[in-house]
Amino acid sequence: MNNIVKKLEETINKFTDWLNTTNYLCYDQYDFWSTSYGKWSKKIYYKNNKLGIPFVIPIFVLDTFIPSSRKLFVKPKRFPIADAHLLMVFLNLYKYYNKQEYFDKAKELYQDLLKQSIPGYSGLCWGYPFDWQTNRGLWTKDLPLITSTPYVFEAFLKLYDITKEQKYLDSAHSIAEFAYNDINETKINDEISASSYSPIDHSFVNNASAYNGFLHIEAYKRFGDEKFLIRGKKFINFVMNNQRVDGSWLYAINNPQDEFIDNFHTCFVLKNLFKANKNLNEERILKVIIKGFEFYKNNLINNKNVPKPYFYLKRISLIKISMYDYAEGINLGCLLKDEVPKSFSLSVKLAKDVMSKYIEQNQYFTTQINILGIKNKVPYIRWPQSQMFFALTNLLLRQKK
Repeated sequence: MNNIVKKLEETINKFTDWLNTTNYLCYDQYDFWSTSYGKWSKKIYYKNNKLGIPFVIPIFVLDTFIPSSRKLFVKPKRFPIADAHLLMVFLNLYKYYNKQEYFDKAKELYQDLLKQSIPGYSGLCWGYPFDWQTNRGLWTKDLPLITSTPYVFEAFLKLYDITKEQKYLDSAHSIAEFAYNDINETKINDEISASSYSPIDHSFVNNASAYNGFLHIEAYKRFGDEKFLIRGKKFINFVMNNQRVDGSWLYAINNPQDEFIDNFHTCFVLKNLFKANKNLNEERILKVIIKGFEFYKNNLINNKNVPKPYFYLKRISLIKISMYDYAEGINLGCLLKDEVPKSFSLSVKLAKDVMSKYIEQNQYFTTQINILGIKNKVPYIRWPQSQMFFALTNLLLRQKK
């Protein structure tokens, strides 16, 4: 057994032991912003940045310097996007160890996710269990999101692929119908459309279109309905059309407040393009992915192989290092291993860095480090504990191949 495999196994097993003590409940990155004061202050800030700054500063101070103080204001919650990642983690561990206990955990999470689905739509769907003030208005906890739901879609399909039980495929089909019928399509031309983020907006967010493009194209592969392929290609074309000359993507188009280029959203776009292209197998998409990865590697990873949170941002960021960036970088390299040179070696370097520097109490992962070097050690399962857990189990499986 080589050293990286041994270290991955030790880290994963210790994290699993910690996770078993949580009941999948956790505090969250958005806790302060989901309070009444948080929503109100952010609403003022979005209306008038200068007027709103004094009101949002207290939250930034608490979140940056005393993150554990959130326990005074909110209670821990379950998060569907985290449960979907954990379901896929346990399937990874079942494949690796062939132990029934991991498969049983995955099946339990399937049932839990069904219970958390938001009613009133064309199919199964999920969002966040809190109200979220965006620059497009207040999005409530009963609002499903195309950035959360595809993870559950993918998890249910992985369950089906292992078991061949029809109920898992039927659940995935239900999710696809939600994405087709309830997420808005904004037509740009006959070949290009933008996917909305939710059923109530018509935004031009690149990662939302990438997620929905992947979901639709995978749905076509699984269910054979041409409607999924036609629309899925339009969403993928939207993302490809918005790649900048240097290979990057802005978070969103036509909204000045969303004009930034960051690390993990870049990873989201690249990994969904790649998963879509596993079915489409188009050279033009692969070229876009390679160009995008080159931008990511050269501009969002520093010369010490540490992820940089932002390449372009109009406001000041207090984040120096984020484990979410590490997690998505590892996941991306595991996906691109066979197609994009140096992607997998970067994943290994990122994982080694995490396992040597950013494990708290020998159990879970550091959340963030701010520009003053202060660590946020509160373990948010939604952001980034479940993603890192998933990333390391993906890397473990890829080491086996």
